[in-house]
Amino acid sequence: MERKGIPVQVQSQYAQVKQYIANMQENRESGIGMVLKGPVGTMKTSMAVAVLVEHLKAGHSGLFVPMVSMLDNIFTMKARNKEEWLAYEERIRNTGLLVLDDLGAEYHQEWVLSKVDAIISERYNRMQPIIITTNLSADELKGKYAERVYDRLKGTSKVINFSGKSLRESA
Repeated sequence: MERKGIPVQVQSQYAQVKQYIANMQENRESGIGMVLKGPVGTMKTSMAVAVLVEHLKAGHSGLFVPMVSMLDNIFTMKARNKEEWLAYEERIRNTGLLVLDDLGAEYHQEWVLSKVDAIISERYNRMQPIIITTNLSADELKGKYAERVYDRLKGTSKVINFSGKSLRESA
């Protein structure tokens, strides 16, 4: 990411993410995660992946889960192989660092919201860090999920706000 240069628009956020990485062991041991929130195309996912890569390089377990894919995976695995489904859910719940990408983009059904609540609550109770990227504001997160979900996230996470227009270039 640094080789191409960090766009001015996200330099402050990038510095905060680098600080999180610099204190990775302490953050992990304390169950401190991050919530990266803001508009599409502002490098939230790239920064979350950079943290996960550093975590993995240090020899720890981690998992990147796009929210829409998580639900598809759960449906598919549950129908195909119950043991595979249970193992997947176990990995989500117990991996050293969980990155949930695009929280809020998943289907809005009661069981889905309950599943997200259960994952976040269980990791919160075990002091296991989560990094979340989302395009939703704090109010939208509170409106979509149980209020305790966002409260737990902000209580155990560094919240980094992104703004501006998409940095993605046309192909």
